[in-house]
Amino acid sequence: MGNPSSHGRRERARGELGMSATDGVGRARAPSRTGSRERRLRRAGLLLLPLSLVPFVFVVPQILGWHSFLARQSAGHPLPAVRVQLTRAQARRFQPVPLYRRSVPVLLYHGIGDRDDGYAITRRTFAEHMAALARMRFHTITIDQYVRFRNGDAARLPPRPILITFDDGLLDSYRGADRVLAEHGFNAAVFVSTHEVDRRNPRYLTWSELHRMRDSGRWDVEAGPPDGYERVAYDGFGRTASAYAVRRYTEGWGLESLADYEQRVSMELFDVRGTLRAQGFEPVAFAVPKGDYGQRGSNDARIAPLMRGLLHRQFEVAFTQRPDDDPGYTRPRGDPERFEIHANTTTDRLYMWLRDHAPRKR
Repeated sequence: MGNPSSHGRRERARGELGMSATDGVGRARAPSRTGSRERRLRRAGLLLLPLSLVPFVFVVPQILGWHSFLARQSAGHPLPAVRVQLTRAQARRFQPVPLYRRSVPVLLYHGIGDRDDGYAITRRTFAEHMAALARMRFHTITIDQYVRFRNGDAARLPPRPILITFDDGLLDSYRGADRVLAEHGFNAAVFVSTHEVDRRNPRYLTWSELHRMRDSGRWDVEAGPPDGYERVAYDGFGRTASAYAVRRYTEGWGLESLADYEQRVSMELFDVRGTLRAQGFEPVAFAVPKGDYGQRGSNDARIAPLMRGLLHRQFEVAFTQRPDDDPGYTRPRGDPERFEIHANTTTDRLYMWLRDHAPRKR
């Protein structure tokens, strides 16, 4: 038999812990009142702890979401213009090109900021670009003026006309460019990726911001590819090209038919045009993805003429690009090719392109 005093101590300990005491033959005795009370308190504590955290579970995400919303709202306004002054050497160098007629150079920007994507330029570089254009006595024109020019009416263009465009519809384009454009009395056009706007991608402009831009009189709002510059595979080796330039290849299905290609591209054009019109815009120009609708080469020679007709039926003008990024000034006939600005496009490089491609007065 065990020591009675030891047994008593074990029984008292079990009672203090809220456990049922037993007699010598293992029958349960009633639990102590102290143990039951402490057990209830512990259970209540376990319930109270999660309940005390419940408000935070629901409130914290709302606070974070509201903070993100306010941050995005405050970011929706133009930044002050960066003040730049051309050096004396630049002022001497950036002389006006000879007056020209029936030609318009078109510039293509992809954004203004510190993004390391090879395309975005700094705010200072953009301000210097615009200062150089003003020094060279270029005058910006609107998309409507450009369309009239393409239709043969160049008589009402200003001296040394130039068209400035921005692709994608990125917020940083508006924030970095608007005040600089206003400072020089310049206009620009933005080509919008409508699906990114509808998704409320914070990097892209909102519909209210696009309306504000249009209402300022400085910006034209035009159509870009709805999903941006998507590339698609065109063979089983995974090689890709601009989505409008080739018939798409998918595993298991192979190469889409020309009819399927036409339906795919047509639906995108109808989509972007319809979305903009529903928002109160009347797009007359389209930025072809990567400037390539198959005219540079394709896996189907029928695509380029098909696309040319389709684009002509939907828009007054569809902008393209050259693979070497060295186009001339655009003319009333032929594909309107844009000079694409990259992150390393210096003001001197812009000046040389404008100077070297300027047509002689006619």
